[in-house]
Amino acid sequence: MQEFFQNTILPAVMKFVNTRGIRAVKDGLVYSMPLIIVGAVCLLLFQLPVESLANMVAATGAVPYLSHAYTSTFAITAVIAALGVAYQWAKNDGWEPFSAAVISIAVFLILIPDYIAGAGPDGANVAGLDKTWLGGQGMIGAIIAGLLTGLIYSWFLKKDIRIKMPDGVPDGVAAAFTGLIPAAVMIAGATVIYAICDGIAGVTPIELIYKWLQIPLQGFGDSLVGVIVFETLIPLLWWFGVHGATVVGSVSGPIATTNNLENADIFQKLIASGMSRSEAVAAMPANGGHIFTDAFVNCFQAITGSGVTMGLVIFMVFFAKSAQMKQVGKLGLGSGIFNINEPILFGTPIVMNPELFIPFVLAPVIGNTLAYILTAIGFIPYTTGVTVPWTTPPILSGLLCIGWQGALMQIIELVISFFLYLPFARAVDNELYANEQAMDA
Repeated sequence: MQEFFQNTILPAVMKFVNTRGIRAVKDGLVYSMPLIIVGAVCLLLFQLPVESLANMVAATGAVPYLSHAYTSTFAITAVIAALGVAYQWAKNDGWEPFSAAVISIAVFLILIPDYIAGAGPDGANVAGLDKTWLGGQGMIGAIIAGLLTGLIYSWFLKKDIRIKMPDGVPDGVAAAFTGLIPAAVMIAGATVIYAICDGIAGVTPIELIYKWLQIPLQGFGDSLVGVIVFETLIPLLWWFGVHGATVVGSVSGPIATTNNLENADIFQKLIASGMSRSEAVAAMPANGGHIFTDAFVNCFQAITGSGVTMGLVIFMVFFAKSAQMKQVGKLGLGSGIFNINEPILFGTPIVMNPELFIPFVLAPVIGNTLAYILTAIGFIPYTTGVTVPWTTPPILSGLLCIGWQGALMQIIELVISFFLYLPFARAVDNELYANEQAMDA
């Protein structure tokens, strides 16, 4: 099995992960994380999960300002995605990347529809950008715009189709002229595509992308089958020594981020309609809310690291007889609290260890399946856009992102992890203890 995986499966997986497009998407979306996290904090402050605390914040008059900060961060993440993906593509190809990033923003904005803002000073209607598409709904379109911009920009420079400035011209000026021809071609092309879609189909390119590509992708990621597939692949790859979270996250990450942004937008619209926080949360499923989001991943998928290894760590620290398991458990306890479990994966080891394969794969699958089902039936509320860094300790992350139900589910997942690992860990511990006793003798 190991030979088949390493010689057949692993090369294909790594070839896919290391393609320019996947690398650009994976690295480019990172640039939006500060805005997402800060925006989530603002959202959390003016929509606290405890009604009494939320009312206290509202009484201070800070809600409009926190809301403004939220919409100025969360609501433009698609723009940052378009910028980041093109930037990373050009950077990875060895070109000056900022020009590609700027062009990508323009291309993306051309693809989205205008809205009519109202009567201007002279009585005419005033058109502007439809901000609906600058956040979650425009995410896949933004990624496509970034990928195409990075590809075309790099192609022009590789073919040396650019305006060259003489020596002595400042680098910033030279870079601006370098991107002039690619910018003209891509902006013109985006405009033509927009005109064709609008003239023939009566919709904009971003709306077509949303309908035919983004909705199906989100639907798969948001299904129980999708969650099980992602949760099986991550520990499976890790068991073979491949960073499963990075590989699978390159596909599932954009879906989870997009779902999270859409949940935030849905929640805010429900609040704006006059609902209380509890009413808005209850209405999320009926208004297109998603279960599989960044917050869901950080609360249930990444809990104490891939494989939910805290159950194993607890056994090691408190119940193991062998000195080796006790020592490894102590080393992994501190980092495991912050969802970092490489010391356990390679120190136990779990990687390539057939004795721990079953609980390592089953613990996250069972925990996330249960979390999904409890969310679907209404026990666990839908996430509202609030997310936290993946290193936030369990129980605290569930409380902040979801409420007491999320914290309780994390406790249940940790208990499941402990009892799944228990018989397998005890067998390994007995072997190690017997070896240690024999060596001492």
